[in-house]
Amino acid sequence: MCRVGRTATSAALESLGALAGDADRDALAALRDRLESARLRVLVAGEAKRGKSTLVNALLGRDILPVGVTPLTAVATTVTQGDGESITVTFGDGRSERLPLTALADYGTERGNPGNCRDVSAITVRADAKVLALGAEIVDTPGTGSVHAHNTAAADAALPSMDAAIFVLTADPPVSASERDLLSRVASLSVALFVVLNKADYLDAGSLSEALEFTARVVSEVTGRAEPVYPLSARAALSTPGDPGFTAFAADFMSYLDAGRMAGLERSVTRHARRIGQQLLDEVALAQRAARLPGEEAEAQIAAFRARLAAMTSGRVEAEDRATAQSRRLLEALNTAAAGLQPRLSADITARMGELLDRDLAAVPVADIERAGRAQLTGMVAAAAEQWRQEETGRLEDGLGSLGRRLLSDLDAELAAVRAAAADLLGLELTLPAPDEGLPDNRGFFYTLDEHVDQTELLAGAIRRRVPGEYGRRLARRTLLDQVGELVSSQIGRVRGDLQYRLAEATRQLIADVRRRYAGSAQRLTAALDRASLIRAEASHERDNRLAELDERERAIRAALGQLPGESGRAGARGQPVRQ
Repeated sequence: MCRVGRTATSAALESLGALAGDADRDALAALRDRLESARLRVLVAGEAKRGKSTLVNALLGRDILPVGVTPLTAVATTVTQGDGESITVTFGDGRSERLPLTALADYGTERGNPGNCRDVSAITVRADAKVLALGAEIVDTPGTGSVHAHNTAAADAALPSMDAAIFVLTADPPVSASERDLLSRVASLSVALFVVLNKADYLDAGSLSEALEFTARVVSEVTGRAEPVYPLSARAALSTPGDPGFTAFAADFMSYLDAGRMAGLERSVTRHARRIGQQLLDEVALAQRAARLPGEEAEAQIAAFRARLAAMTSGRVEAEDRATAQSRRLLEALNTAAAGLQPRLSADITARMGELLDRDLAAVPVADIERAGRAQLTGMVAAAAEQWRQEETGRLEDGLGSLGRRLLSDLDAELAAVRAAAADLLGLELTLPAPDEGLPDNRGFFYTLDEHVDQTELLAGAIRRRVPGEYGRRLARRTLLDQVGELVSSQIGRVRGDLQYRLAEATRQLIADVRRRYAGSAQRLTAALDRASLIRAEASHERDNRLAELDERERAIRAALGQLPGESGRAGARGQPVRQ
């Protein structure tokens, strides 16, 4: 994949970068690199277990990303074109390490990196595939639709930097409320959107037709346009190429990469750059206005605006308290549910085991009763624990997801109040764009069922199996039934412990993310006021020099923004202009 020549947009990004602080400068440099490398960043988004990783593998033509029966992807993983398959792991402290592709599961999955205990912030996979050679870099994300429990930095890096998106739904279950919210956000941020209805092979023709019609209607309501929806089976496409739905999707997607990628990339990079430029203009405008306001009245107005920013900080504290309180309520409900479930489940499984011993195991030799019965018992407990895990996971995710949406709404209200205060107190119109991305998401709850039997129990079992006749059968039966309560308590406790840990981690990361977002919105303006205060304290000659520098900075930012091409509307999946 060749680099493109220097464009007006590249020059504008370079000019803005020279005027920006460290964080903005890095973001602008990344945009410029992607533009000049002609790499369209395609985010694969959707809730957990919709088959996102399998779909990426199908696009790549082979198994590269790990897949599994439990939510697996733990860290946002970018797949890009490169010779010699390998991964580069970037850690939270800034270190990076290049490793063989076989190490991906150890760093990028819940199984190999539970709770992101390795502190991985991002993973880049280099591989050779046609779709990558056409100029796409594909970002596989952790499951969304609720709060992502860890690796906030990696999750944050995905949404705001995306250019295009593949949104993955499934035929069963149908589109959920949280998926609608996520789809709306993704559609507003992407210059091209592809919607796939995965796992189509799970339904018969009639049911699939009904699911497709329903999904297309929901997508149209959310995006405001008729968006094609591709029913497919990523699993079938990967194992036996020829799935017609995947073939149609892949053909349209690659056609877009071939014909529409550069135009879409230019629009996307321009949008990101405009947002950063508007933030820089806000800072300059506030510093200019506050520095030039005359007399004592100006000090009162500036103090009142500082108070408004301080109130935003109080709003952040309230948001953190709200997150903590909601997490506590969810934890209490989890513990109450576990305490109520254990006796009911023990009684139910005891009754079922009794029927099994009287019926299916009635004629089994004494030596085999415990072995066969234990297998049946562990299977019953595992199935019941898994069902409860899924129920509680859904409840926790719903609670955390609604909390995240409320916190974002509160942040929007705070930004609106700051805009109003700037207009009323300072006569200044600030843009204050809200963060592009929503709160991070995850469905990474899971647990494992392990059986531990100590040496004493092994010896006792061996003795029981040698007791002859009906007495030995009764001993084996009593032993099995006596184990029910302990096994239920152990496995439900294990599920509860895992969910408790993940709820705590999700809350911690959510609070950290809220704190960062509030601070990011207020720090720029506070820094501008501080700069204005220093200018006001200068002697007359020096004050004039500083104001002239601000005026020149404003002209330079506006000139750089003027180099950016005008936005002509978002491109649809097939490259056609659509409504904003």
